[in-house]
Amino acid sequence: MFYVMTVMFCGCKKLLKITLWNLFWIVSFLTLATIYWNYNENYSEVVNASENPLIIWWTDGFPGSAETKYCSNNIKCDVFTIGNQTKLHNVAAYLFYGSSINFDNLPLPRRPKDLIWGLYHEESPRNTEELLSENVLQLFNFSATYSRYSDVHFPLQYLNSFEDITDTTYFVKTKDKDELLNEIAPIMYLQSDCETSTERDLYVQELMKFIKIDSYGACLNNKHLPSKFKRDYLNNLNEELFLKFIARYKFVISIENGVCEDYITEKFWRAIKVGSVPIYFGSPSIRDWLPNNKSAVLLEDYPSPKLMSEHLYKLLKNNNLYEEYLEHKIMQKISNRKLVEEFRSNPTQIDTLKTTNKFECLICENIHDKINGKSAVNVVTKKHYNCPKPISALTLKVNPNNNWVFSRDFAIEKANNIYNKIMNEH
Repeated sequence: MFYVMTVMFCGCKKLLKITLWNLFWIVSFLTLATIYWNYNENYSEVVNASENPLIIWWTDGFPGSAETKYCSNNIKCDVFTIGNQTKLHNVAAYLFYGSSINFDNLPLPRRPKDLIWGLYHEESPRNTEELLSENVLQLFNFSATYSRYSDVHFPLQYLNSFEDITDTTYFVKTKDKDELLNEIAPIMYLQSDCETSTERDLYVQELMKFIKIDSYGACLNNKHLPSKFKRDYLNNLNEELFLKFIARYKFVISIENGVCEDYITEKFWRAIKVGSVPIYFGSPSIRDWLPNNKSAVLLEDYPSPKLMSEHLYKLLKNNNLYEEYLEHKIMQKISNRKLVEEFRSNPTQIDTLKTTNKFECLICENIHDKINGKSAVNVVTKKHYNCPKPISALTLKVNPNNNWVFSRDFAIEKANNIYNKIMNEH
């Protein structure tokens, strides 16, 4: 009997140990859950109790801040980047980062008379093609894009500083570039994105038949980068040594991956910075942003690779003609008053955080106007994000067999269906 009771006692001790261990985890879980629940409850209560209007970044990851925004005329709004946090009430505006929008997960119903929606997007449409639909753009009340017509615009976003245009830190004189032609081609091409809507590889491949081009990167590679650049060079394109490497070339091919009004990227501005002449195709409005009339050789002026090569050979044989494209370096000259005025009136556009702050305050100001009955419903239009059908750099026409054309048409059809669904639910 004693033996049996001992076994039972031991068994109970073992059972008791297991129960206590499980109980420990259960209690711990419930404690953490209670803390989390109370935190969220308190968090919502704090936000809801605030006298400031509430702005939510619905998309995750950008800009990643949570703060009270202090704007002009002593107005304030609480801004949170907490993505898809539907627990919060009294939201006055939702903001969306274009590259992260999931059109299957939006804060519906839309209620345009009650809620402001704002769109921030600095990229070409390749990663969010639904924004090519004007119907979808009209879901938003305000925009921050590179288009000059956007409510907060930043066409010069990729210009690191205005001084870069005339600065000669990396500039190589023409006679020195001529001597380097014994070692390198007159033209540099550096791309690792080989499938683009502008079909830039097709253009460069054809141009190579007429003139020598050093092609680095994954696309049309015919020359290896020096060993010091081979590791992670894509993230070091603005490092001093790499900029000096680029500056040795007389010309740099600068073809954008998309054709949009005022969409001008580092492909153009990097060449301007180092003092190489960009061979440019992309934004139809590029002439509005050239430092001088001849700061780039434009594909539209020499509309075939053969004609382009003939012009480039003419410049290679005549340094006076070539240096007409470098007045911003040689003469420290910027004659484009539009460019000067754009930067003078909007210097913060080259700083993403300051641009975001400006956009958030624009939304905040309009919320307060709405509260005070001073604001009508505003709508974003195509002019705020204007990207026509993809145009081929090779033909300067739309290639109906370009996969990006099919993709664009499909995306617009999908986007229009999304718009109709949203408006029907409204």
